[in-house]
Amino acid sequence: MNLSKAAKYISYLLIPPVMNLFIFIIFSVIIENEPNKYYGILISFVFGLLFPLLAILYFRKKGIISNNDATIKEERNIPYIYAIIFSLSGLLFSAAVELHYNLIMLWMVYLVTSIFIININKVWKISAHALGASIPVGALYYLENSQLFIISVIILFIVSLARLQLKVHTFMQVLAGSFLGFSVSYILLKYCNC
Repeated sequence: MNLSKAAKYISYLLIPPVMNLFIFIIFSVIIENEPNKYYGILISFVFGLLFPLLAILYFRKKGIISNNDATIKEERNIPYIYAIIFSLSGLLFSAAVELHYNLIMLWMVYLVTSIFIININKVWKISAHALGASIPVGALYYLENSQLFIISVIILFIVSLARLQLKVHTFMQVLAGSFLGFSVSYILLKYCNC
């Protein structure tokens, strides 16, 4: 298998919605009690994975985005608007079932980064893949779970290399996405005790 094909598979497998489910499973298992851990995972599955994937498939079918990577910057706005809606929905459902504060804050991380990325997208294309892969890095750094943190850093590195190999982002776009996801994740989880 050549590098471009491997990079494409990595990009499809480790899309931001998959990384959302990844970190919510970890947080739910480590932090939540029964039965809330299942609610945390279910809410992430619905609003972080299923609905975003269905939306992307719909946008592709209707020609709203021209390819799976949404390489045209202007085509990213509608998916980002939906990311805001889905993140807000996940946050509200999590609060309604009284999930642990950290899981609610994790949805706030996704909401804030979605708002940041749609505004950045007005002037510059930032890597949503790197952002999506770096949120777990910041969250696991906050949890001080060194083994899972190292795994998440490796995933971020692999995703970043894949995006560069596919030439859908520059190094700075990948770096900016990584920095934004990590910093918002860590700062909100560590310092926002609203």
